[in-house]
Parts: sequence; C-alpha cells; structure tokens
Amino acid sequence: MKQTLQTKNLAILAVIIAFNVALSYVVKIPVPATNGFVNLVEAGIFVAALLGGARSGLIVGGLSGLLLDLLAGYPQWMVFSLVIHGLEGLVVGYFGYQKRVSSQIIGLIIGSAIMVIGYLLAGVLLYNWTAGVASIIGNIAQAVMGLIVALVLMPVFKRMPQVNLKS
Repeated sequence: MKQTLQTKNLAILAVIIAFNVALSYVVKIPVPATNGFVNLVEAGIFVAALLGGARSGLIVGGLSGLLLDLLAGYPQWMVFSLVIHGLEGLVVGYFGYQKRVSSQIIGLIIGSAIMVIGYLLAGVLLYNWTAGVASIIGNIAQAVMGLIVALVLMPVFKRMPQVNLKS
C-alpha cells in the first residue's frame, strides 16, 4: 500500500511540475536587465508545498525552475533555479504544510525572500551588481503573482481527492 501511495504522489508531483512549467512558459514577461523573465512558477511551487509539505515543495520548486529555464532558452540560470526554487518550496512546505494560516504566511514570506535574494545573488554572479539589483522588483512581482494564483487555486485543489499528497 505504501508503494502505491508513493507512486501516486510521484505521478501527482510530475503533473504539477508539467503544468507549472507549461503555465510559466506561456505567461512570461522578459526582463532585459537580467536577461531573464518574470513568470508564474511560484504558483505551482506554493500549491505543491502547501498541499504536500517540504519534500513536495522542494521537488516541484527545483525541477520546475530548472526545466523552465532549460526550455525557455536560459540555461545559464538552470542550476541557480534548481537551488533557489527548491529551497523556496522546501521552506514554504516546512512552515505551511498542515499548519495555521499565520504559519503558512510566514512560510510564503520567507520562501519568497529566499527567491528574491537568491536571484539577486545569482544575477551578481552571472552579470554584475546592477543586474542583480534590477531583478529585485520583478522577482517581488513574480512572488506576489504566484501567491495570488496559489491562493485562488488552493481551495479548488483541496476539494479534489485526486490531488491528495498526504500519505
């Protein structure tokens, strides 16, 4: 029975990753200063982390970020996205999974801060301080957009027995 639950959870996470990458690939706003873009990848990360916990957030965050950068033609960002979005999902899931709303909000804020600071540092490493600082506003907007979409989708996913990541 445990193997069946693990297989089911893996399949659900794979679908969330695929949907997240597709949604983020379609809805993206270029940011010339950083040679990157603002998208909705946070929405899927937040949903997976809040529904499935830290491990689900880590998997969906890391793989969504990596695959999105690969497919969108930004391979220089892949490793950074794997680590940054993975940590973001891990933190949101740790603080927010099956917890009070206040704990979920704390997790979402800390996770978003990890993403913003992570891409600031990645921009500095890849380009320069100007590019890193230029990414801050776009990444804050990306986190807020992802949060709004996640908050809209969460009640829908909670009512769907097919999307039950609790094992």
